[in-house]
Amino acid sequence: MNTTIGSYYLIITAAQFHIPFYSSRLLPNTFAMLFITNAYADWFLGHYRQTAMYLVFTTAIFRCDMLLMLFTLGLCMLICRQLSIAEALGVGIVTGIASLIMTVPLDSLLWRRPIWPEFEVWWFNTVDNRSSEWGEMVWHWYFSRALPKGLMATAILVPLAFVRLPELIDEMVTKKDHNKKEGQRNKSFFDWGLFPFFAPVFAFVVLYSFLPHKEIRFIFPALPMLNVCVAYGMSRLHHVAFSKSKSHAQSKWAGKLVFICGIGAIFLTSLASLVFLKMSSKNYPGGEALIRLRSHLLDTIPLQKDSKLDWNDVRVHVDVAAAMTGVSLFGQRHASIRQVGERDEYEGPFNIVKSGYEEENILKGEEAHLNSFTHLLTERERVNGYHLIDVVKGYPRLDVRNYRVSTQDAIFVHEKDGWKQ
Repeated sequence: MNTTIGSYYLIITAAQFHIPFYSSRLLPNTFAMLFITNAYADWFLGHYRQTAMYLVFTTAIFRCDMLLMLFTLGLCMLICRQLSIAEALGVGIVTGIASLIMTVPLDSLLWRRPIWPEFEVWWFNTVDNRSSEWGEMVWHWYFSRALPKGLMATAILVPLAFVRLPELIDEMVTKKDHNKKEGQRNKSFFDWGLFPFFAPVFAFVVLYSFLPHKEIRFIFPALPMLNVCVAYGMSRLHHVAFSKSKSHAQSKWAGKLVFICGIGAIFLTSLASLVFLKMSSKNYPGGEALIRLRSHLLDTIPLQKDSKLDWNDVRVHVDVAAAMTGVSLFGQRHASIRQVGERDEYEGPFNIVKSGYEEENILKGEEAHLNSFTHLLTERERVNGYHLIDVVKGYPRLDVRNYRVSTQDAIFVHEKDGWKQ
């Protein structure tokens, strides 16, 4: 991989939305993509054992679904004789045992029971086949929706990694000898250099398509390799546009024109990413509702000790809709504590209960149990015994006709009647 391809890879990755956005989120998918990207780098460099180590480590600790990538990529390395069966078994056993030593004791301590999390996830999805409980998508969803959404306009550049189209256009414009041109076209129209790297990743997405439940984050490990293909295609356009050879003037003009088209695809992707960024900022009404509740409580509950209202008496119930749209543990901690003096003295944290996330917090006879809370963050506009104090908009969608991101009422903040008395 030369520096031109590397530079375009960075530009293309930065122009897209999902990789930069999810890089800021501490999800297993994010960590898996980090290690898989390093595995790709070692694969390109010919460090095949390190590649296998990354794959086994990522599968055991972060994402059990990387077992599919381990299968397709590992099979490719065996077929290409980059690893022998003995070497593959040795790396797999040693790295697997080391990974289990790292993950099982720590996770068992955190979960307070013996557990290997990724094994349980694998069992739930594969053996019990219960992933469909979280929703189902058609088999082609990754190809028809997820990958176009992840790559956006840069997706049209992927084929240029395997087809010498820019060079063909250059030859056609210069009007070289027809027989010579035909001979060259038959000889070198396709470029198979990246295909051994691309094929296992493509197979990974195909195999994953058989799982009924689908999310774009599940195929994040495929995006870096696809971006390499895009970058390779852009480097081909770059070479044709800025070649120092003494080409015909029309050839140079045609080369620059197709290069501008490639740059245009990256530019359009950047614009689409800005739109996605604007929409995503409206996609966490639960978190915004918690912030607004804190502001309301700060204005409502005085700091004086003789006040009838006490910060620690606040009890907040968060329903599933609010919990799924931004009410994080970090947000809860910030919202439920306030400073009362200059010497790092604090009140709180007050009680926040998330319904539906923990079995003990699932309310049975909900209306009766809700009366024990002073405030509610809910998708319900009206609740008996409570009055509305704020509304947060969410569920963004792009209104193309009016050139704006439209939203609707999403999370309602309620306060118990008579609580201030």
